[in-house]
Amino acid sequence: MHLLTEEELKVAEKAVKGLFPESVKVYGCLFNMNRGKPHNFDVIADSWPDFRVIICKQKAQRSLDREGDFNIYNIYSKDKESLKKMLSVPSVINWNTFTLLAGVDINHLDAVKELCIFHNVRGETEGIVYLLLLEDASHLKDPECIAECNIVPLTADHAELVNSNWKYGRNAMSYNSVKNYITNFPSWCVLDKSGKPVSWILMYQHGAMGLLYTVPEHRRKGYAKLLISIMAKHLLEQGYPVYCFVDEDRVAANRSLTCQRRV
Repeated sequence: MHLLTEEELKVAEKAVKGLFPESVKVYGCLFNMNRGKPHNFDVIADSWPDFRVIICKQKAQRSLDREGDFNIYNIYSKDKESLKKMLSVPSVINWNTFTLLAGVDINHLDAVKELCIFHNVRGETEGIVYLLLLEDASHLKDPECIAECNIVPLTADHAELVNSNWKYGRNAMSYNSVKNYITNFPSWCVLDKSGKPVSWILMYQHGAMGLLYTVPEHRRKGYAKLLISIMAKHLLEQGYPVYCFVDEDRVAANRSLTCQRRV
């Protein structure tokens, strides 16, 4: 196992960029880390520089945010056996505490299940989602203006509103994560006439667009589509990959993105 240094993180970012779409989540973490964004990650590889597995691992478990509460690991693996070998290293995972392995390729899921059985711990698949990736920027259309639509970035004062409407939120840990997303990463919202957000989109630490939401009384006005387009254009200008994760029943939400299944 190899713990990547600051200089090696830059090399790793370039290396995993050529391994899309499977590596996009780890790439997003590295992209933000290499640009000084706050994080709680150590990045480890099974070997260096010829790696087959890279994991963004929580430095401090149980930190006071959603990522620490769930002890989230972001994973890229070239093959199932390499992933199994890496996760078998004693210092990689503490099998006595809850851990969420995020971004595991569905084709490599058997390796995780086998390790759970070996360690006599309960392993569950939290969900299978699709990765939607904008591979061709020419597919992105210019946002259509909506009359009297005031679009601005979210502020930290909006964190409670966003958290209270996030299906994975509504607690103190998730509030801290939402506040971090708003404070340190791109976000956009539509304000009503009173200056209150009625629709919004944020970005996670791993670079994916997310937390897209429109309050019920303001739906069917095109706000979500408009915000996705504005966010995507902004991310492209900043050099970010443009991607998101969606449940299977929502894959058709944006046909300009290419679909890949993830766990």
